Amino acid sequence: MKFFCKYGGVTTHQPWQRPHSKVVREWRDSLSCSLDDWYVCGNLIEGYSKTWDVDIILYQNPLKISYNDLSDIFSEMIHLGFKYELLIDCAYVSEWYSKDWKPFYKIRPDKEFYKELHGGVYHKVYKSHKQVQLGKNLYKFYYNEPNDNYHKGIHRGYSFKGIPLKNF
Repeated sequence: MKFFCKYGGVTTHQPWQRPHSKVVREWRDSLSCSLDDWYVCGNLIEGYSKTWDVDIILYQNPLKISYNDLSDIFSEMIHLGFKYELLIDCAYVSEWYSKDWKPFYKIRPDKEFYKELHGGVYHKVYKSHKQVQLGKNLYKFYYNEPNDNYHKGIHRGYSFKGIPLKNF
């Protein structure tokens, strides 16, 4: 099977598996960064349906680490995720998702996600009201109105909860 993925400046030819708690904990325990203020969230926690990724969110208000450190942590998370056959979707958010919408910004390790599988291509370019490149593999997306992920979560009945990564 031909497989290729590029995300956050990291590439792999190893396909990932659906995440399971045991493997996520093994991945977590291999990280060299502090786990304070990092949360597991999204469909893995909400349980709406089986998922292929692990959503990992840093929530600090204000952000307490430098952009360079954040970029390095994102790279490590993604690289080790691929090593453990996990797709890690990591980001920083300035406001936590809630049913009552608040404008916020999100810092991501890439402006796009690219995958080739079985001869097909999946290429998602992230969209927002405004986008700023903060450095290599670091992008800030401003959301002034509810985005597709918010509407998807509301439709699925998400509680928008998160579990501290160190307690997962």
